[in-house]
Amino acid sequence: MKLEHIITALLLISIVCFSATVNLDYAVGDGANFGLRVIPRIEFWRVQAVLDFPFVFNLDGNWLTPALSPLESLKRLDLDLGSGGVKFNAPQKVQVSFSNIDFHAHSLVAWSFDGSIGATLGPESALFFKTSFFNVCIDVDGQYHVGLTLPTEWFEVGGFISSRGYGFSTVVGPFVFLILPENGFRFAMVERNIYLSAQFLDGNTSIALGWLKGEEWFFLGTNGLEMRMKLRDIAITLKLQKERWYAGLSFPILW
Repeated sequence: MKLEHIITALLLISIVCFSATVNLDYAVGDGANFGLRVIPRIEFWRVQAVLDFPFVFNLDGNWLTPALSPLESLKRLDLDLGSGGVKFNAPQKVQVSFSNIDFHAHSLVAWSFDGSIGATLGPESALFFKTSFFNVCIDVDGQYHVGLTLPTEWFEVGGFISSRGYGFSTVVGPFVFLILPENGFRFAMVERNIYLSAQFLDGNTSIALGWLKGEEWFFLGTNGLEMRMKLRDIAITLKLQKERWYAGLSFPILW
């Protein structure tokens, strides 16, 4: 089953089973629009998720825009299983500790046994295995990372060889540092509601910053900016991309 099929099923279940806020949206810009936006919120057991469904008229084309693609509509999925879990649209600390896989916004990561074994599904699919002293990761394209780690009470340091070259790593609390002397570096910070990833590898620079709480979010990446921030009950919406931009207001009318 494809990742998009899994996400679509989750979205349909959420609409039927969980409460949502209905908003009246108006935005100006290249993507000027007017209509309704439904934001379902899921919180039960150890599951948290936020979704986004715009049903709007494009003011420049005067036609009804369907809901975003399943990958774009699911803003967050977080399943906490104690020593394991599943996340979508946000990285997990073990995931960004390997030099051969990048963080992509629309990727699913699952892990178990405190991150000892896991996988990512998405633009880059990979399997990883990690113990206190050894770690290895290989992706579907044959890219690899093999490393040795020395853990201490407060942090861990290690060295590795990978398809991107050799390097050194340090993990301190929520912070991850990777240095590849002949290629570049990666820095990442991962907390429950916020993440930051910045890297220069293979001659390319990329950055990803995300924050999400309730019906508010802020995503900044190499490809653009998306924001929904509330001032009391009214939300300010903004999306900036190379292809188009829009900015507007969102008024709750049913919740």
